[in-house]
Amino acid sequence: MRALTTMFKKLEEAMTAATFAEAGEFETARQLLKTNKNARKRVLLGTDKPEIAARTINYALHLCQRLGGGLEIFHMLHLLENETASGLNQDDEPLAALNSSLQEKGVIYQPVSRPGCLADEMLKHAGARRDILCVVFDVLEPDGTNCRKAKENMIAKFQALHCPVVMYAGSSVRA
Repeated sequence: MRALTTMFKKLEEAMTAATFAEAGEFETARQLLKTNKNARKRVLLGTDKPEIAARTINYALHLCQRLGGGLEIFHMLHLLENETASGLNQDDEPLAALNSSLQEKGVIYQPVSRPGCLADEMLKHAGARRDILCVVFDVLEPDGTNCRKAKENMIAKFQALHCPVVMYAGSSVRA
């Protein structure tokens, strides 16, 4: 009897979401369907590449679909001193375009400009959080031993929190 009640509840939620979708309220419908245990959790994509490849974002979005969570992008930009002095602003044309396209998909985009290693900054950003399902790490090759040690430290700390770390290296060769 309990299984039948659960099935009817899920059917009711699906029909309610379908009603909102038919009325053009797609975000509300999407939120109604996200009732699983990972609905409020996120996959954290960390990168320090100058431009995020669409293939990398698609990989992370597919991972989110499989895990049932949302996507958050932590993008560490290495800007020159004169660019940093003017401030990192999401109103800049390329960042604004990327941010608006990602917002349509429900993705949180956080560009950051700091000196240092991506691994250290990601640990500061997400080390104490409990809403991270998985970390996708798409990084340039580290410059020195400090960055390699920071990366190993980050992987160990996230694994201690039972948070898997995926090292993504998208192919640069087109087929």
